[in-house]
Amino acid sequence: MTRTSCDLKRFVIVVLLLLSGLVITTQRPAEASMNPPLVPLMLAGVSGTHTVYVVSTSNLFDSSHPSACGFGCYLLERTTDGGAHFKVLDLPRTSYLNDSLTGTLDQLVFANTSDGYALMGAGAPRSLYVTLNGGGSWHRENIASGTEILRFAATTSHVVAVVARCGSATPCTDFRLATSPLPADHWTLSPLANWPVGMGVGLGAFGSTIWLTQQTHSTVKLMTSHNLGVTFTERSAPRLGSVYACYMTATSDASLWAECPTGMASSFFYSSTGGLTWNIIPVRQFSNTGGGFFEPVSSSLAFLALGRSDSLGARNFYDVTNQGRSLTPAGKLPCNIVNGLVFTDPTHGFAACDELNSFASTILLKTSNGGATWSPATSFYSPI
Repeated sequence: MTRTSCDLKRFVIVVLLLLSGLVITTQRPAEASMNPPLVPLMLAGVSGTHTVYVVSTSNLFDSSHPSACGFGCYLLERTTDGGAHFKVLDLPRTSYLNDSLTGTLDQLVFANTSDGYALMGAGAPRSLYVTLNGGGSWHRENIASGTEILRFAATTSHVVAVVARCGSATPCTDFRLATSPLPADHWTLSPLANWPVGMGVGLGAFGSTIWLTQQTHSTVKLMTSHNLGVTFTERSAPRLGSVYACYMTATSDASLWAECPTGMASSFFYSSTGGLTWNIIPVRQFSNTGGGFFEPVSSSLAFLALGRSDSLGARNFYDVTNQGRSLTPAGKLPCNIVNGLVFTDPTHGFAACDELNSFASTILLKTSNGGATWSPATSFYSPI
């Protein structure tokens, strides 16, 4: 079973790479200044700003010689002006892994333009690195010794995590909720009593409100706290059934988006009532190996890239509006696999776009018209 919010996409990437192979393609004009060209691997936005971070590499991985990519293979760049300029920053020490394009970097989260968090580890993350200067430097912080970080979220004032003790051959136990102010240096831990051993957990957070989903073989429960985890109320949430647990994105203290893997496919939901009721997003089909991506932007808008295998007609990129009830074609995203998608507002966004099912064909694209058209982010390839 997956344990972190990035594991599903890792699985998809590995399957597609095995099926397609690693093919070296002709260098595009946007990449001409780099030798070899930068390859975007992961995107992270900062809510309410135009700041976007891009994790990339200039090394074409050779799975038969993993030592070819060690410390120094990964770069972090930041843009604050819609991709007109990119600045090279720092990353925690990140090493190559066979089953992950971003190696030991599992997740990158920013609460604001200064405070950011990198979850590091092989398999499930065990280490948390923190930056207080927007990626200029990083230091390690400890949540709870001997635990893995199963879920992680940041609000404007706090960071929230679910941690547990997990063995390589045994299910996770001793589930705890951890909260800290944004420096992530003063953690309060609370046991999650009677949590099912080995089953999934979902997490969403906004302000002082926290949502947890408890996934078992037979039921799904949604637990809500309005006081940063001091107390919770519990209700049944059968629509949020998943093979592990849904990935939740909170965009207000009452608005939630949910992506729920159900096996080889996923379902999507929206709640404007803090999880009391849910609207299903009317997606015909979303295959977890189809190369798509789901990106909530605000309480009134999300974007859904279906990927080429699930697309109908000329358009494969959709607006999700009307509290999740309406799915409207917006444009064509020319990717076989979308490795990352971030929108800073309803019109401006970036995509890490694998064009030809190959690592070397991945390019950073940008849009300024809500995904109707896309073009290469040329400044990414010659950062300052």
